[in-house]
Amino acid sequence: MRLFLSSQFREVKDKYAELNWGGKTVAVIPTAGDLYDSAPWIDGDKQALVELGLQIEDYDIKEKTEEEIYAYLKTKDAIFVAGGNTFYLLYHARLSGFDKALARLVDEKIYIGSSAGSVLVGPSIEPTGSMEKKEQAPAFDDYRGLGFVDFIVVPHANDPKYGPLGRQIKEEWIGTYNFVIISDDQAMVVQNW
Repeated sequence: MRLFLSSQFREVKDKYAELNWGGKTVAVIPTAGDLYDSAPWIDGDKQALVELGLQIEDYDIKEKTEEEIYAYLKTKDAIFVAGGNTFYLLYHARLSGFDKALARLVDEKIYIGSSAGSVLVGPSIEPTGSMEKKEQAPAFDDYRGLGFVDFIVVPHANDPKYGPLGRQIKEEWIGTYNFVIISDDQAMVVQNW
C-alpha cells in the first residue's frame, strides 16, 4: 500500500516531484466535487498532476459496478480521489462498489487523496461532518470510511474557515478516533501500513 494524503494536492506537488512519476497513468475520481457549480480545486489538482508528468483521465464512478470500476482501475498506475463533499463521495463509493474495487487494488496501486479523498481512507468520515454540508449528500447513516489507515485526516488546518472546525473536531472526538490535522501545504505518505 502506498497512500499520498493531502489537503490540496496542488499545494504540495513539489514534495512529490522527486518520486519520478513521469508517464504513469492516473484515474482521477472527481465525484466529491459534483455538488458544486464549479470545482477549481479539482482543476488545480489535475493541473498539478499533469505538471508532474502524469497522464490523467477523469473517471466517474457513479452508475458503474464494482467489476467495471475494478477493470478500469486495474489498468492505471495510480488513483487520485479529489476533494469536495466527503459524504457524497462515500455514498457513491458504496453505491457503485468503488470502495470494494479499491480495497482489492490498494496493495498494488498508488492512492492519492486530496481533502475528501484523504478523509475517505480513514476509519470514519463522521467527525468531519461539521466541515461540510452533509445534508446535500443523499441520506445514509453508515459513516465508516475505507479503513486503509487507523486515523482520520482533518484537512485545511491553516484555512480561516476550516482550521477552527478541525481543532474543534479533534477536541469533540478525542478518545474515539486518532486524528492527523494537516494544513494545505502539508502532506503525508503512508507506505506498507
